[in-house]
Amino acid sequence: MTQPAEPARIAVLDIGKTNLKLLVASEDGWPLETQSIPNEASISGPYLAYDLAGLEQWFLDALAKVSQRHSIGAVIAAAHGCGAVLVDEDKPVLPMMDYEAVCPPAIDEAYARMAPAYREVFCSIGTGAMRLAKQLLWQQSAFPAEFARAKSYLTTAQFFAMRLGGRAASEISQLAAQGHIWDSARHQPSSVMRERGWARLLPQRAPAGAMLGRVSEAVVKRTGLARSTEVLCGVHDSSANLFRYKAAGMADASILSTGTWMIGFQRDFDPGKLDATRAMVLNIDVDGENVPSTLTMTGREYHLICREGGASDADVLAALPSLVARGTLALPSFVGDDGLFPGAAHRGRIIGPAPETPAEWQALAVLYAAFSANRCLDVLDSSKRVIIDGGFAANLPFARALAALRPSQGVSVSQSRDGTALGAALLWRRFARTLPVSSVALEAVTPLDEAGLDRPALSAAYRSWIAISEQAP
Repeated sequence: MTQPAEPARIAVLDIGKTNLKLLVASEDGWPLETQSIPNEASISGPYLAYDLAGLEQWFLDALAKVSQRHSIGAVIAAAHGCGAVLVDEDKPVLPMMDYEAVCPPAIDEAYARMAPAYREVFCSIGTGAMRLAKQLLWQQSAFPAEFARAKSYLTTAQFFAMRLGGRAASEISQLAAQGHIWDSARHQPSSVMRERGWARLLPQRAPAGAMLGRVSEAVVKRTGLARSTEVLCGVHDSSANLFRYKAAGMADASILSTGTWMIGFQRDFDPGKLDATRAMVLNIDVDGENVPSTLTMTGREYHLICREGGASDADVLAALPSLVARGTLALPSFVGDDGLFPGAAHRGRIIGPAPETPAEWQALAVLYAAFSANRCLDVLDSSKRVIIDGGFAANLPFARALAALRPSQGVSVSQSRDGTALGAALLWRRFARTLPVSSVALEAVTPLDEAGLDRPALSAAYRSWIAISEQAP
């Protein structure tokens, strides 16, 4: 008797700021296998950059391993919005810049004069090489010969699609992800892209999940994948996470997509109320719909505050009441980004009696992250259920503190820490899907006041945090 063929699976390359991950999933979004390594930039080249060849080799090695255990039918990449590659044919002409690269002062000054207005791109200039258009200015100014050879400018996910065998393409969620390369108001390349002649480098757009080709013969030989394996158009990482909830029929929820960055998504917020000074941006989802958002580096700040961490959830929860009672607070910002409070960059500090134990330091970081998340939801007028996805979904003290701060809204956490990759997986065959997917598992959060922390005291601490943080530098 002939055995039934194994269902085809999708492999997702999740290119995060901190980690590189390969996830194998079913077409309806159930995870089957995950591999990951740290994703570290190097200063060995002309600027802080990523080793694209090394990333590609790791990905191909990982594909070779999983193809022995799974029938891979498609491959897709997801990546953060501040990375892109200048390409001649199918190879980079310059390394992919890390957005934390420190720009030469002349580039900072020149870009400040030409940067698009906030109401065009819905994000500020930011610091360093945060914006893709600023990266282009630096690369063109410092490396004119290499820049002149470039035929395409591919955001990271699309670069890897091309390397696997797909055609060059652009995708809307990555174009509009705070890179200053897309005019979100007029649905065209931004003014700086047009005026500098860079718009010609953007390939024709394709929808996330659309097939761009099939894996090349070289990839087949290297990995053991079938020649029929589809190469899909990739996606902005947090937009993939957002799509996961849309595919599950939860488009009305407030989504906190968390990792190095914390992104708050609120579909029904008026884009006209977005405020450049409050870390407010406009994302565009995979279907081309506007999604007002907040963008803060809360994940990075959390780790800076809690130091070595490692305390148990029980110990952190036990430490929270005494911190609140003593008035110990961490004030923004612990990174070079203002975040939610104008002028806060690099002003992060602690007031009140300093924490003494690892649990207290971690509890202080929890309070800071919960207050930041609550502020994000406040500025977005969030009033419905809140879903925490990503790294902070596994942080029980954070989730319970946030639930206590928003008693009129249900707060839930995702049961998978791979929301970005699973959302990207759901883009495969999404145009043929007629019913909501059932693979998004959530768990309701119990607020902290049921664990010994007085809710009025926590709310008072939050109001104090806001008042002090709003004070002019």
